[in-house]
Amino acid sequence: MVTKLYVDSLAITVRSRPRLKPTAELHRTHQRRQVAHLVATRRGVPEERIKIRQPLEGDPADAGDFLITQRALAAIGPPPERPHTLYLVRSGLVLDPMVAPLAATVHTMGWPGDEVGISHLEEQGGTLVFDLLAWAVPEDAGATVVVVDDPAYVDETIENPAFAAVALRLAPAGALCVRAWGEGVPPRPDTGPYAHRFSGSGPCDAWLALYAALESGAVERGENSLLHTVGRERQGWVLVEAVRPDRLRMTGVRI
Repeated sequence: MVTKLYVDSLAITVRSRPRLKPTAELHRTHQRRQVAHLVATRRGVPEERIKIRQPLEGDPADAGDFLITQRALAAIGPPPERPHTLYLVRSGLVLDPMVAPLAATVHTMGWPGDEVGISHLEEQGGTLVFDLLAWAVPEDAGATVVVVDDPAYVDETIENPAFAAVALRLAPAGALCVRAWGEGVPPRPDTGPYAHRFSGSGPCDAWLALYAALESGAVERGENSLLHTVGRERQGWVLVEAVRPDRLRMTGVRI
């Protein structure tokens, strides 16, 4: 049975000034330069095109590459006292290949429920993940979903990541209703009416734009918003209705 999904809380965490370091500035035997070389080889690009995101000085969570997830979860708050699963949707290699961000996050924050890691959705992590959530989230419970677009290795010539995380608290009822989703070209306004359209190339882009529109009051009660992701090879979309936008709990954090 497919669960009808609602969002009652929305939190975002964004890096204000991500620090990207050219690969050549690291010693050739440095572990991160070796990983960058593997990334470049896999992508078929020169190694010098790959830059490495530097963690915040003196912050073990960021050195372990789970700070942005931790901050997003702290912003959205602890889960309700009922069965509640954390879904971490993340693609790409981390800064430290010896650290698992999901395990580190759960351990540090003492997450009380189950946790599920989802990867390889790439740019569709903020759209196609609802295909799984609609089946996996119990109808009478909820879930917390964190979509991360904070890559450790970046090709600036073709990539423009948000360096952000979007946290969604799913509940049996809520301020936003996820009406539909799909892969490929989204419906036109005349076939699936919506008042707003937010697009981007990364998994968080459209959600960040929706957050800004809700915060400014641009999205009114009863209006539908289309969240559209356009990747290099795939497209995905989610249709969200503002059922009671005045009751949506929103939190934004910059690091």
